[in-house]
Amino acid sequence: MNTKISKSRGAIVLIAAAILAVSVIAGVHGVHALGHGGSHGGGFGGLKMLMQLDLTDAQKARIRDMLPAYRTAKDARQDSLRTMRQQMRSLVEAERFDEDALRRAFREMAPLMEDMAVLKAQFMHDLKAMLTAEQIARVKAKHARRENRRDEHRRVRDSMLDTWLSTPAESTSVQ
Repeated sequence: MNTKISKSRGAIVLIAAAILAVSVIAGVHGVHALGHGGSHGGGFGGLKMLMQLDLTDAQKARIRDMLPAYRTAKDARQDSLRTMRQQMRSLVEAERFDEDALRRAFREMAPLMEDMAVLKAQFMHDLKAMLTAEQIARVKAKHARRENRRDEHRRVRDSMLDTWLSTPAESTSVQ
């Protein structure tokens, strides 16, 4: 019985890790919004954030010049990552849980996730080098506000889940 409990806990941890991985991938994937006119994504908040920085024409030109190489590198990895995410999703949603298959799929996806994270970080580093100190301070302040909102949303969501789980089911519900 302890082995079953241990395996169940391990499965739950693995599923949580897979969901986290998919979330991380989605976050890394979001950086493409900078290059495709999206209003979110990327370490600098995407198009909306860039528009709020009051970039000079010279800054815009430098960003416009660096985007093609970034897009090419990102697009080369994006289709593979999309396929791998779908495979992970299928394994997580499968009727029969296959821990070994999920672990293999995650290990196959990890190097690509790493490449995407490095690509994003390099792009953000290059972008930051083009900004003034005041623009960087505005970005940091916006990030801090966004993180605070995320933390608060997490706390509220967790509290709601805890409350719901502690509430007795209605006597008319199907068991």
